[in-house]
Amino acid sequence: MIGLKNWIPLLIIITLAFSACNTEPTETVEVPPVSAEGKTIMAVFAHPDDELSIGPLMAKYAREGAKVQLVTVTDGRYGTGQTDLKPGDELTALRNEEVNAAAAKMGIEKPIWMGYHDQLKLKGGFFGHVPYVQQLMKELDSLVTLIKPDVIITWGPDGGSNHMDHRLVGASISQIYLSKDWGKPNMLYYVGTPSSHLEDEESKVLRGIADKYLTTVVGFEEEDRERAIEALYCYKSQFAPDLMDRRAKHWREGDQKIYLRPLIRSQVKSTNVFDSLEK
Repeated sequence: MIGLKNWIPLLIIITLAFSACNTEPTETVEVPPVSAEGKTIMAVFAHPDDELSIGPLMAKYAREGAKVQLVTVTDGRYGTGQTDLKPGDELTALRNEEVNAAAAKMGIEKPIWMGYHDQLKLKGGFFGHVPYVQQLMKELDSLVTLIKPDVIITWGPDGGSNHMDHRLVGASISQIYLSKDWGKPNMLYYVGTPSSHLEDEESKVLRGIADKYLTTVVGFEEEDRERAIEALYCYKSQFAPDLMDRRAKHWREGDQKIYLRPLIRSQVKSTNVFDSLEK
């Protein structure tokens, strides 16, 4: 039997090992890749075309054998963009066609179209808006239960562009993820723009993410990028041709990476909010 005094060094080692899980990473650590075959990614975004923010990533993992399920929350009825259409059913039907075509170009599953109104009835005030979002959250809970994703990807607090729908959808699916133990290992990621990629201070404040938080950096191949660009050109209702050309050029000249911030829980419980500052 091991005496108490002999257990103490072992306990110290175990405690330090768990504490190390809470420290901020100081460098990128290469780990053996896990096969995408048989895995499921659930990408939850507000509008048809929002998924372009991770288009090459979705194309990559679909190519590698993962099931990639896009969930589009709103119907895009206020995104008149490059059309002469007024907000309403005709426009939403067009945007539905576009997101389906874009998904086919990327090789992912047919999108789940939830059909909620743009702006999620914010104009209805508290009693119009809040019940509407609560209904959305319940449906998202049902979808997670049905899809059983290994990974969920959505907008973070910045919403990419500060759009209220982006931020609210990201917050809603985050709450669903956090609301229970889903009974299997799974991860939630927020797509982000590194602050180091932005030139002006205002953009960094409004939508930048400090590089140290973007600890999951996914590279992709040329074919993945080109599939995403083909998907981009499906959105003729939203983007003028010159804007699509500029965005395609930016992707081709960029660093061929998608930056994500994982939501990670602490490995140990604590009774002091300052414990994690000790490194």
